[in-house]
Amino acid sequence: MGKRTGRPPIHGEAKKSHTVRTTDAAWDGLKEMADRAGLTLSEYLEALGKTGLLILLTATS
Repeated sequence: MGKRTGRPPIHGEAKKSHTVRTTDAAWDGLKEMADRAGLTLSEYLEALGKTGLLILLTATS
């Protein structure tokens, strides 16, 4: 059985798994900000790490 390749990286490099330690309140806040921006938490943290900017959007309903 060969090595699985998966999707090609869209960010120019393969992602790796990392561990982050936060309080539950901080984790929930990050997930909420990512959701408001229409991103997964992984995508949100990727954007924050690359740009240094928090993406803050509010739902318009």
